[in-house]
Amino acid sequence: MNGKDLNIYVIGYSDNRSTSYLLDFLLRSGVNIEGVVFPRNQAKLSWSRLTKKIEVRGLFPAIKRIYENVFIRRGQIAKICRDRIKKVFLVKDLNSNEVREILVSNQVDLVLLTATPIIKPVLIDIKGLTILNAHTGWLPRYRGLDANLKALRDDHDPGVSVHRVTEKIDAGEVYLRQKLKIDFNGDILEQLDQKELELAGKLFLKAVDLKSTRMLWPITTNEDLGTYESPLTKREKKKIIQKIKSNPKFDPTKSSFTDRGYSKDQPNAK
Repeated sequence: MNGKDLNIYVIGYSDNRSTSYLLDFLLRSGVNIEGVVFPRNQAKLSWSRLTKKIEVRGLFPAIKRIYENVFIRRGQIAKICRDRIKKVFLVKDLNSNEVREILVSNQVDLVLLTATPIIKPVLIDIKGLTILNAHTGWLPRYRGLDANLKALRDDHDPGVSVHRVTEKIDAGEVYLRQKLKIDFNGDILEQLDQKELELAGKLFLKAVDLKSTRMLWPITTNEDLGTYESPLTKREKKKIIQKIKSNPKFDPTKSSFTDRGYSKDQPNAK
């Protein structure tokens, strides 16, 4: 059904790789996205995001990513919006009464997040609205940024989890999750960036279908909610990658941490 009976909006940044990829993938897959909401002040946000990326990625990778966002992704997203999306809203602040009014007045059923700041109760508390995030990590164990590298650090599986957005970060009900495989002889960071996006798109697509048929139910796990950790530093990332590459027998799929805990009577379980 691809959500044709749902009023679906996307919230994200209008110059971001995740927004560009996920919008295009979902639309090409037949999902009817009625509207998008983007922050207006991109220059200030881009600078803030650049400084954070420099801290964790290094100067040149961060500048490369920002360059791609400003000069490539922004144009791609603008074209997608012109050609295929009916309503585009530019707002001062994503967590605001302005956005709340947009979602309420347009009777939005489902919001998909592509790349956003932490979403706050002003949006979360809208009655009848479901906000979903495709978290690049295995929930409920690995919360926060760099979750998949932290999983690899612990000899566990990387993956993507679709969950309901709640006030507590990455702690809402988990609806779908799936592992992803990495070639540890290649560029681990680049593979994670690409494979996380591809899997996020596929899981979002399935979540929309399940929501359309009123079968989007939380999965049952026997795993405890993990601690919300700070993002990894550039040095910490380098050490994790060195550890993986120095151990030719490393294989997280053989670890004791698996996808156990699914309730098999749930239609979402895979």
